[in-house]
Amino acid sequence: MKHSPVDFVLRPGANGWEFWKISPKSDPALEPDFSMKSLGGARHLIMAVPTRSLLAVPVWISPQGDPNELAELEMQSRHLLKKNAEVHGIPILEKDGRALVLALSSIDDDRALDYYSKAKTFEFPARLWDPDAEDVIVWREWDEICFAFYRDKKCVYFACTGELSIGSPLCGIITRTAMRLRAEGVALRMPARLRLIGDFSFEDRTLLRDTLQVELEHSPHAPSPFLPSNYTNPAPPSAKMEMEKRARWQKFLFFAVGAIAFYTLVLLFVSGDLLVRRMQLSRFASELRSIEGRASEAHKLVTEWKEFREAVDPASFAIDQLAAVAAQIPSEQVRLTQYSFDSGRFTIAGEAADVAQAYDYFERIKKVPLLQDYDWTSRQPQLVGRNKVRFEMEGLRPDAKTSEE
Repeated sequence: MKHSPVDFVLRPGANGWEFWKISPKSDPALEPDFSMKSLGGARHLIMAVPTRSLLAVPVWISPQGDPNELAELEMQSRHLLKKNAEVHGIPILEKDGRALVLALSSIDDDRALDYYSKAKTFEFPARLWDPDAEDVIVWREWDEICFAFYRDKKCVYFACTGELSIGSPLCGIITRTAMRLRAEGVALRMPARLRLIGDFSFEDRTLLRDTLQVELEHSPHAPSPFLPSNYTNPAPPSAKMEMEKRARWQKFLFFAVGAIAFYTLVLLFVSGDLLVRRMQLSRFASELRSIEGRASEAHKLVTEWKEFREAVDPASFAIDQLAAVAAQIPSEQVRLTQYSFDSGRFTIAGEAADVAQAYDYFERIKKVPLLQDYDWTSRQPQLVGRNKVRFEMEGLRPDAKTSEE
């Protein structure tokens, strides 16, 4: 997992949990009291999984293989996996065509269960100590002594011994571990420098130093967490479930926020369009009110003109219209059989010797000056006998009344 800004670290200490506040503007500060509320206020909380709930095994694998898969196979072959344990393969280094991986298996810890849902990232405690030039670091977690081995400032092995004090059994465990790591090529030499963290007596320090024959540095108080550039994230089973649940919820929130934003934009667009249309409607209504008087006068004038036109306009006299229509008959082979005029609608029907004469007569009628106000249409001439076709045409004046009127 890539490094990201961290504001709090929850780490197991000698007598319980340590809650550290990480600030970019000041040194890390140990909060004497913390609660679930203070944990819930953390944006990015790193939780150090108790060492007793972790099992670490350094293994050499092929650099082309998947570290997690090969780490799990190695632990299964050694019968080291507990039920429901999560396995992680943490790359350490590559040398001589081999890759050194720290295989970790993690299980749930009763002391940490309540805090899994608050943590964003997980780490094992040995990686939160600054190894500097030390080969071994020894510390307490809930009175149990733990230790870790380092190579080139990288943790290659750690364990919780279960011992409550420094004595021959603890020194024997560290010595045997150092010999095994050296034999496997994980450590290059026997440890030369050791750091002891916590409240240990002078006798304890002397015994540890003389038995292991190391240069010992003592830190009476636990230093602030050392934040590595990347995190291994060895989440226990329940913690992994919480992380997956949180990821699903964040994904749901992402799509929900996107949908809300989309519908908000649609709503804003529709509201804007409705506002524009209302403004246009208001403007049109205002314009309509402004011309309403003039429109009423114009309508009254048109009505009066229609009534007056019947008396003065020759185009409205049926006898003049008939004379104009009859004057356009091209020959004796064309004759009119029907003529009607009613409320601006002019209908003419007749017979001709052929279709060409019918269309010729139609074109003549359209050019009559007296009938220029009419919009003329004609039907397809119908053959009704030998050398005889029937035609019909209709002229419609713009002020003609329709059938609905």
